[in-house]
Amino acid sequence: MIQNIVITHGYSDSNKGDLAITQATVEALVKRFPSAEITLMSTFRIKDKDFWYHNRKMKENGIAIIQGVMPTPYMGGNSSFILNILAVLRMFKDYLQLQISLALPFIGNVLGGESNVAIKAFKKADLVVIKGGQFIYNDKEDLRGNIFLWRTLKPIRVAAKLQNKIVILGQSIGGFASEKSEKYAMKHLELCDKIIVREQLSYDLLRSYGLNNIEKKPDMAFNINSKPINNFFALDKEFLGITVVNWAFPSSEDPNKSMQNYVENLIFGIKRAYIEFNLFPVFIPQVTVKHHGKSDLDLIRIIVKKLDEINIPSQTITEDYNAAEMVSVYSKCKLLIGTRLHSCILAAVAGTPIIAIKYQGYKTQGVMEMLENGKYVHNIYDLIGQELFSHIRDINGNHKKIRDGIIIKVNSMKKDIEKVINSL
Repeated sequence: MIQNIVITHGYSDSNKGDLAITQATVEALVKRFPSAEITLMSTFRIKDKDFWYHNRKMKENGIAIIQGVMPTPYMGGNSSFILNILAVLRMFKDYLQLQISLALPFIGNVLGGESNVAIKAFKKADLVVIKGGQFIYNDKEDLRGNIFLWRTLKPIRVAAKLQNKIVILGQSIGGFASEKSEKYAMKHLELCDKIIVREQLSYDLLRSYGLNNIEKKPDMAFNINSKPINNFFALDKEFLGITVVNWAFPSSEDPNKSMQNYVENLIFGIKRAYIEFNLFPVFIPQVTVKHHGKSDLDLIRIIVKKLDEINIPSQTITEDYNAAEMVSVYSKCKLLIGTRLHSCILAAVAGTPIIAIKYQGYKTQGVMEMLENGKYVHNIYDLIGQELFSHIRDINGNHKKIRDGIIIKVNSMKKDIEKVINSL
């Protein structure tokens, strides 16, 4: 009988995709186990001044929200040499408190701090859910990348040590910067009772390492339903929704040039769509949490300014919607150019056709193939404006057929997700 459930790796409600995954996961588990107590472990530190802001939507669900195992050592969005040193010290302290709480529970009760609180939650849990998304990866084989991977995998190791039942629910796994990092991750994944990945490439990767406890099922965010909102658009037009990512282009030889190419070719497609099809561009900030001082909103402002310079009007959504309300936002768009994966997923839930721009790992291509729209995927590293516009033209001319196909696929995915949750 499952009475206590721990969900790990809760992120920020300012990342609407992560919010959609977490919200859908909690709602599905509440429906399946109505009497169970649910605890969400955040990747942020409880002492971070923004901790409850990051959880402002999830705290409305009546669940416990605590600091997780090995949270991010950074406090706030800025970094400097001194702040980096303090972050290292915080991480070292967390690790010591974690080890004390595991090995010496009595002393952990006194010295274990928030790590001890997390350990107690694991000990009570009948089920540990490693929620979906893509955070089991590393971009570079360097100190920062390897520490991130180690921290991310640590909750799995702790849960296994405490003999919890562990289910990974709706993940993309990888990519990895080296075979060494990949093998390190696989040793942790072998500890899980069940791994549910959300696309074929992750499934194939795990099978290549001989893992048999795996299934391929849709991203949990497909299980979000729409919540009506007031009509926020100022104009009576057909809208082209756009989401961007303020990406660092870690695998590019010239990141600045790659960013410039992304922006210029995205603007090319937006401009042609406006001139030839009268599609009014609306920017939808999918992720506003700052990563080392940068936000997608910063890039949106740059693109809007460049559009203004060529007399292309636009609008940017400013309201702080929850995941269900975001579905309603995307439903008002004729189509979406989505760089953020979960903007594509929430648009699909709304029945809105999508052109996706992939930027990290397997997730975007895999999800678009599940929607049978894999041909409408571009690569952020070599985006070509003319090809982007060609897909805009294709979708505009076949809109109803594409929309109907997406709706059929999403309804099927919702049934698959229900089966997965019922099997837990």
